[in-house]
Amino acid sequence: MINLWDSVSVFTDVTTILVTLVLLLVIGYVISMRERSGIPPGPPFWPVVGNMMDIRGKLVGKRHKYYAELQEKYGDIFRIYFADQLLIVLNDFESIEEAFVKQQNLFSTRPIEKLWVLNQSGKGGHGVVWASGQEWKDARRMSIRTLRDLGVGKSRLEENIKEEIGIVLDSFTESEGNPISVGEIFRKATTNIICIVVFGERYEYGDPAFNQILKVLEDGFTDMVLHTPVHRFPLLRFIPFIAAKMVSVQTAFMAVQQIIAKRIEKRKPVFDKNAINDFVDVYLDMSAGSKSSSITESNTIRTISDLLFAASDTTATTLDWAMLFMVIHPEVQKKCQEEIDSVVGDGRMVDWSDKSKLSYNEATLLEVQRLSSAVPMSAPHTTTKDTIVKGYLIPEGSLVYANLYACHHDSRYWKEPLKFKPERFLDSSGKVSKQPAALIPFSIGPRICAGEPLAKMELFLFFTNILQRFDVSTPSKEKPSTDGVSTVVMSTPEYTLIGTRR
Repeated sequence: MINLWDSVSVFTDVTTILVTLVLLLVIGYVISMRERSGIPPGPPFWPVVGNMMDIRGKLVGKRHKYYAELQEKYGDIFRIYFADQLLIVLNDFESIEEAFVKQQNLFSTRPIEKLWVLNQSGKGGHGVVWASGQEWKDARRMSIRTLRDLGVGKSRLEENIKEEIGIVLDSFTESEGNPISVGEIFRKATTNIICIVVFGERYEYGDPAFNQILKVLEDGFTDMVLHTPVHRFPLLRFIPFIAAKMVSVQTAFMAVQQIIAKRIEKRKPVFDKNAINDFVDVYLDMSAGSKSSSITESNTIRTISDLLFAASDTTATTLDWAMLFMVIHPEVQKKCQEEIDSVVGDGRMVDWSDKSKLSYNEATLLEVQRLSSAVPMSAPHTTTKDTIVKGYLIPEGSLVYANLYACHHDSRYWKEPLKFKPERFLDSSGKVSKQPAALIPFSIGPRICAGEPLAKMELFLFFTNILQRFDVSTPSKEKPSTDGVSTVVMSTPEYTLIGTRR
């Protein structure tokens, strides 16, 4: 016969053991989460979840504002915890320079093992954005060689860009007098330009393959890639609404990689090492004579994928901001147009070679890049060992971000930082002065954007050729808002403009 009291006693003992184990685990975790002396200050955090409960919703579209609040309270370097992962945010130029330039050997690694979603989507530790070590060096070398050899600043690529500009101008003409949203127009054009660079040919805008590329780029270019609790708690992927988002991101990455793989296979039988025309040719040429284990087809696919994702949306977003600022500041628009009329006239398109003579236009684009900060945060870096930045301990394995938006809006570097003033970049003779060190739209250090020369060429040619042909204005009596939405890029608020033929 079972003694009831014995059963109760056993149950009590088991319960006591379980409770004790849970308490020991919690206490152990709390002890493990106790901050080391010397790390940057930051908001209070909880065991297990860190600051995730405090910041929920604040990183979606408003990350730059949330970080501004933390900078004001805790200083130029602060920390938050994403679950148990320490995030360090550098908000001033001196901190960013000290980490990414002066200590570049410690800060040039990507924390890919900490980004579960990217690992699962096939991008883990590969490509020009996410690789580290020799693989990253080889990917960057291929990217720079492609952009150099295929004509950044040369007539061939310039003509390709002008062809896309012509299509954009046609869109303005077709909608003349009617409000249009230009963001999507720019995105198609810039995506086609990077397709020319990597594949050697452009797509017709109605081509189903091109529309598939646009769709998967849109689905994959999401803040969720970098800021999702799934990175720290992979089991969350089984929750239906989270699972759906994860599948969308992973499908986007894989779809782009499949398109690239088909392109490479199609090129192999007809490859001619004496006729290098695009990134695919550069890869086939370099892989033929290379002993590097990292110059592989799979790594090249991921590098091309990185270029497609990074080069299409960021440039299009900056152009979108440029048009918005011209709508809001017609006096600046008029000065840009007067300079174009004086230097170029209306008998031909603006050329890249005109850039040195169009100082006010160049200054205006620099101010667009500063005030919009189309890429508000750098991609994450990680430290390979403990180090010190401006007196603070940055522990090994920390995720480190440069807050480019904060640097571009800091009154220590910029007089009246919230005002749109192209003149701040001009000297007394009206020429573009030396670019201030604190203007870093492409980041700094070894991880600076490899596509910077191409982006600058696109921005200049699109902007000047549009203003040469069209006045842009708002269809409403009220000026549009400039309250941007920060995800991976800083998007403009929704707005429309009217293009009127000059």
